[in-house]
Amino acid sequence: MRDYVVLDLETPNRFNDSISSIGIVIVEEGEVVDKMYTLINPEQEFDEFNINFTGIHPYDVVDSPTFDEYWQDIKSILCSNVIVGQNITFDLRVISKSLTNYNIPLPAFRYYCTLNSCRRNLNLQDNSLSYIARNVLHSSYNAHNAMDDALMTNKLYNYLSDYDRNRLSHVSFYTYQPNCKRDFNRKLDLKLNYLYGLVQKFNYCDDINLKHMELMEQWYLENEVHCNHPLFENILLKLSYPIQKKKFSKRDRLALLKTVNLIQRSPVYKTPILKLGAFRGIIDSLSCYDMERKDIDFIQSWLKSKPINDNTFKKFYKELDFNDIENAKENLMEFSHYIQDYI
Repeated sequence: MRDYVVLDLETPNRFNDSISSIGIVIVEEGEVVDKMYTLINPEQEFDEFNINFTGIHPYDVVDSPTFDEYWQDIKSILCSNVIVGQNITFDLRVISKSLTNYNIPLPAFRYYCTLNSCRRNLNLQDNSLSYIARNVLHSSYNAHNAMDDALMTNKLYNYLSDYDRNRLSHVSFYTYQPNCKRDFNRKLDLKLNYLYGLVQKFNYCDDINLKHMELMEQWYLENEVHCNHPLFENILLKLSYPIQKKKFSKRDRLALLKTVNLIQRSPVYKTPILKLGAFRGIIDSLSCYDMERKDIDFIQSWLKSKPINDNTFKKFYKELDFNDIENAKENLMEFSHYIQDYI
């Protein structure tokens, strides 16, 4: 396999669904014939960790192309060649998520992963590119620069030629598919619905207060044990940074609203129970604030769109006086405790 492209990219934040720089090395007949490098304007916020990691600041990319613009320059190159990279599925996933952000159809990529080859053949204590460059290739380079990483990966690819002699047998296809299957213990459906309820105030709240933050953190700590499942892993990732920083940015809030959906069908729980679990989350989040008319309006609107067919709830809701907001808040909090025991 002497015709291929080597790819590496950098990301601006923890979400790994946008790109701040990309480097591509084009190889024909085993020789580098072209190199492409550019900064990318991700049109998203930068995390301090990523800035320190890559050296790329928001002001560096102001005049750079956005990924939907640059995709036109590299689409045919990436789609018509085998893509080589160190842990290349990470890069292909980031590219796919970036394309999704711009509503661009997702292609299937052919790839060869040098990381997998290292694991198959070299038996190293550390398979990171920087470790291999230093201890195996005896080379130095500017790590976490997309072009330098791509060039060093190409050097590693050539080194590995003595090990993987039939490389085409290790070429795979990558097609991004969002993880939405809940193929885990369905008793966890209520935990997801409670979180769904906790984040609903994000629909109309500019920031969350300390009490609400504590509820979110409590959910995070209680559910860290489920991080081995892709859905929980995704949610926990989106929660970890704002909880650490004690602040949910607008992007953090929107990301959670988009990720955490209401579960209305489950082999374990009946639909009314599932909805009550979500309603408890809504009540608990609203109880962290001085209840306002807009909170009452939201509750009524939510219940109208997702009616709860439970006799106890119907009786409670019928007797609830929404004109007396303070009394309504107290009754709702009491009903939250009832739901917790009931379900």
